[in-house]
Amino acid sequence: MRRSSTLPLVFLCALAAACGPSGGGNNDDDDDGTGDGGVAPDAYQGQLGQLSGRVWLPGHSPTQSPSDPIPVFGAVVYLSSVRPEPIPQGVFCEKCVDAPSNAQYSSHDGSFSISAVPGTYWLVIQKGQWRLEQQITIGEGALALTDAQTTLPSDHDPANGLWIPKIAIVLGTNDNIEDVLGKVGFDSMNGNDFVDVAGSEVTVFTSASQLLGNLDTLRQFHIVFFPCNTGIGDFGVPELSNQAALDNVRRYVNEGGKLYVTDWSGEVMDRPFPPQITLGDSGADSVGTYDPINFGGTLTTMGDSDGSSYTSNDAEAVDDDLNAWLGQQIAPTPSSTTPAPINPDLFSVAGNWNWISATTPVLVGEDLEGLPVYDEPYAWVIGSGPSTGGQKKPLSVTFEPTGCGRVLFSTYQTANGNHAGLHPQERVLLFLIMEVGVCSDAPIVD
Repeated sequence: MRRSSTLPLVFLCALAAACGPSGGGNNDDDDDGTGDGGVAPDAYQGQLGQLSGRVWLPGHSPTQSPSDPIPVFGAVVYLSSVRPEPIPQGVFCEKCVDAPSNAQYSSHDGSFSISAVPGTYWLVIQKGQWRLEQQITIGEGALALTDAQTTLPSDHDPANGLWIPKIAIVLGTNDNIEDVLGKVGFDSMNGNDFVDVAGSEVTVFTSASQLLGNLDTLRQFHIVFFPCNTGIGDFGVPELSNQAALDNVRRYVNEGGKLYVTDWSGEVMDRPFPPQITLGDSGADSVGTYDPINFGGTLTTMGDSDGSSYTSNDAEAVDDDLNAWLGQQIAPTPSSTTPAPINPDLFSVAGNWNWISATTPVLVGEDLEGLPVYDEPYAWVIGSGPSTGGQKKPLSVTFEPTGCGRVLFSTYQTANGNHAGLHPQERVLLFLIMEVGVCSDAPIVD
């Protein structure tokens, strides 16, 4: 299997075969523990330097947001005597490679610690296509890094060591994902409203057709967002009935693209990749007539029989690392503006306009040894709704069709209207936006 649901975090490589920096230019080939050359710690007779810090979400370090600091889990942190190679500015396949032997990964609270021989290094902190590079001099003893030295960037300025992914958003009418991105520093905000800034790394599209019909346009971006109600849920996008356009989506993901889809735009995920996720129909005992292959029949994309969205009041983060990360935070909720501790085993997610009745492992080919390779959809959050018969069903799922890319589908909106702060469901999807961007360790398929 390509992924095993027993893994605590399915998209991070283990330290034994860890996610290396983009471009593969910083493997510690001499394996001396210093990161591409230098004096090995076991050969050094003096006192080692001890570097420590915490990795923070853009715009949410304790300095930037004292009332709501948000750490980054699973960022790779390492020292190197050479600067890493540039991140390609467009879709690319980033395979996992061995990281330098001094590499560490930030914990659920964002913390990390690295020992090193005193000297001057490039300090690299990276999660997906977010990367911070800076030169740093380490002496003997402890050196605590400042927030400014460990907060992932929200601006793209490679000359100064700041890298962020290139993002495309198709604006929907109900799901304000752009507001969430604005709150972590992308483009700008006017109060709680997103302001699109020309020339930024976020490109806003007003029509899904502008992307679905043009593979070259899709290839310009690392992540493409199709939030709720971009017109897709009403079968109003002609490209979804066009096999060439569906092939554009498949090729984009195959080449390393990341697809982010929520609730009523589910068809942009389901049409190109119908086997992985089975969307449900309204009514606990309804089997529905929707046919994603031939794009026919009927699909009630609302989870409630009266045509409205629903709130899952028993949502549970079933991924261990997401659970541990979320459980350290406090947040307002859709029903209360007062921040309170998040219970990752029991919280509410509002604005569900769809539900998942089943996920299915899909055979995508054979590896180089002739063994079958499966794409097994992975549930991060589960919860019940009015159509699930009291059972908890997946609410946030990722899967990997053949190739290097990933698809994220959520039954619920990212942002439930314009508001201050970040609700638990918004934090979950920020976590997953970074997760889908990490390197791929999927086997090569014939």
